[in-house]
Amino acid sequence: MSEITESYPSCDVDNEESTYSYQTYKTEPPVGEEILTKFENRSALAQDLNLLSGLPELCDIIFLVGEDKQPVCAVRAILAARSRVFRKQLYSHVPRRCSLKDAAPRSIKSKSKPPNTIVVPEFEPSVFKQLIEYLHTGVCTLQPRTLFGLVNAADHYDVEELKQACINFVGQSISTDTVCHMLSNADRYIQYKSTKVLIQKVMEFIDRNGDEVLSLPSFSILPKHVVQLIISRESLAVSEVNKFVAVYNWSKSQYEKERCLPLNCDEKVVKLSDIVEGFLDYIQFHKIPIHYLMNEVRQSGAVPDTIIMMAVAYQMDPASIDVSKFSRSYSH
Repeated sequence: MSEITESYPSCDVDNEESTYSYQTYKTEPPVGEEILTKFENRSALAQDLNLLSGLPELCDIIFLVGEDKQPVCAVRAILAARSRVFRKQLYSHVPRRCSLKDAAPRSIKSKSKPPNTIVVPEFEPSVFKQLIEYLHTGVCTLQPRTLFGLVNAADHYDVEELKQACINFVGQSISTDTVCHMLSNADRYIQYKSTKVLIQKVMEFIDRNGDEVLSLPSFSILPKHVVQLIISRESLAVSEVNKFVAVYNWSKSQYEKERCLPLNCDEKVVKLSDIVEGFLDYIQFHKIPIHYLMNEVRQSGAVPDTIIMMAVAYQMDPASIDVSKFSRSYSH
């Protein structure tokens, strides 16, 4: 081709900015100097394809997603073209036809059938809708709240570029405003391998910003084993006092929730100290100043006196107490 020029004017489609392009060029002989123009408007295509999920009559597959089995519609030919896993799932049982000529009479005579349905219990509806949107349009809005679900959905359905985009997005989106919400959502997808990659990135952020993260109100929404994972990290740059405060506040939050629940006859009343007990091995009380141990920790009533007295005795005379016998935390 002897000449190529490109221009990118903008137009407004449905109140959203849309970009399209022209490619104008002259062809080589023997056609001669004929002028050809290639017009592209991919954003408009993406917007139109995105309407499919909202128009069930245009779709031929329905996914019932999550615990409530919310319907998510799609065009299975698009899914099969974009995902090897979907192709195998949706078309492995369909015999290949020899030619379009053979298929045409059947398609004309056949009556329309209702869309097939597939149950997808492992992903949240909001996550699965994002995946379907991306497969149909090539566009997806990444957000911290659904990040763990989306990265695992992309991995599960072998959409590698979306998976990598989610992993890269963690570094941009993680902050003290989003970190706890990320981790609380991660618990649902803990069995997936991609979760471990993202959790490692999140934990490294917490290691660097531990004091601020542990004091967040949203810290109380984290599951118990996640809190244990955080405070047990040797790389966590947080004092033992701040660890205790974070654990105590988390336990108080859980205790208040427990008190609001109806109690069966065979259930015992949960005490605040019962909840705190699950964290005692992860706090090195012998590194907490004596005045704080006596005035704050002991007054809370959440820590046994034996642990407090042992920590005080260790600080008075380290040789008098073999702290490794009492808990994992004293062995460090």
